Amino acid sequence: MNLLQHLTKNKEEMQSVNGAVIPVDTTNQLTAAYEDSKACGGRTPNLKSSLETLYEQFFTKIKKDTIEQQELKQPYITELEGLTVKLSNKEEEIKRSEKKLDEVQVEINSLQEEILKTKSNQESLEEIRPKSNIKLWIGLAFLIPLSIYIFIFYISTSYSAFFKTFDPNINLFSSVFEANALNKALDDGPLEAGFVFLIPFVFFSLGYLIHMFWSQKKLSSYIKVVGLLLLTFSFDAILAYLIDQKEYDFNKTPSSPEFTIASAIQDPTFWLIIFAGFVSYLVWGLVFDMVMIENTKRNVKEFLKKNLKEKINQKRKQFFKIKDTVEDDENEIGAFKVRAKELECIIEGFILPIQNYKVFAIEYLKGWQKYIAAELPMGQDEKMTLLRECETVYQSHIKELDLVADDYQNKVFTKTM
Repeated sequence: MNLLQHLTKNKEEMQSVNGAVIPVDTTNQLTAAYEDSKACGGRTPNLKSSLETLYEQFFTKIKKDTIEQQELKQPYITELEGLTVKLSNKEEEIKRSEKKLDEVQVEINSLQEEILKTKSNQESLEEIRPKSNIKLWIGLAFLIPLSIYIFIFYISTSYSAFFKTFDPNINLFSSVFEANALNKALDDGPLEAGFVFLIPFVFFSLGYLIHMFWSQKKLSSYIKVVGLLLLTFSFDAILAYLIDQKEYDFNKTPSSPEFTIASAIQDPTFWLIIFAGFVSYLVWGLVFDMVMIENTKRNVKEFLKKNLKEKINQKRKQFFKIKDTVEDDENEIGAFKVRAKELECIIEGFILPIQNYKVFAIEYLKGWQKYIAAELPMGQDEKMTLLRECETVYQSHIKELDLVADDYQNKVFTKTM
């Protein structure tokens, strides 16, 4: 059986398999199989041997065909060239990042040295100490009366909101703000007096917490600041709502609708209390923050240490961010190198176009079965049984060679294989 000659003799007829155009010499393949089947009476053991010989000859021919191998390997060669460029670029990026890491580390070391110098160099500290206290004194000049105002405001509004009985005959200002709130709370009882007197300190404490969280300069601290401001605004809104509701209840008629949140929002009195309380509280908080900052500057050593530590924290964040980038790049390089090694093994090995072989093998099977169906002298039932056995032999042959899958065109034999 000169099967290799039949495989490679002509390539006039073309067949498409999985989108690839495959040269198939169908006529010679069918003829060779027909003659082989005729010579051995169509027996299945002979078919099995013939298919194995067909595969070996096809395998040897493809392995030695350097031109076809070059074409089959071209996608892998192109991928390897692209990976080589990516590897080079990533290595350059790592070098730049490592250089930047060294620069940032030098800056951190320099800042740490400056902290040590602030502990020993008192003359330099005196040179940078602020020469004027005017900002501090101006801030205190505003802060003290603002604190007194807020103290009076919250004593008055809290008493009006929780304990005061409204008189519809008095003016709006007297309805909202109670001048004798503390004295009347004392008359009502020690618990009422304690509540009214101490409630302003809650707001002062909130203002101090806002200042402390804000000075930490962290995202979590900023979130806490927003939460505290919302809490303060909510409490002011509750006070304004309760006072506005009491005033409305005294002035309403039997036909008046029920007092609601929507009604309060539309009432100028509600916003007057909000402005007089919450807005003033915000101004107090800003002034308090400014006074605290100016006071910190009086202690130059602590002020400098704080600033230097903040700079060090920023540099450390930058350092670890760059370090994470370097680690990611190194991981990518590792993956690139693994893939490059795989591609090198593929290029140094060879590729078998299995769909091409399956086309040859199935054409050979058809030729073998053609003789059985056309000329083999036996009954029709026996022929059908033999034809099915030939199909089974072919399927077993394909399965043993691990060529069953139709979802890929080529089978790769790497160098290690």
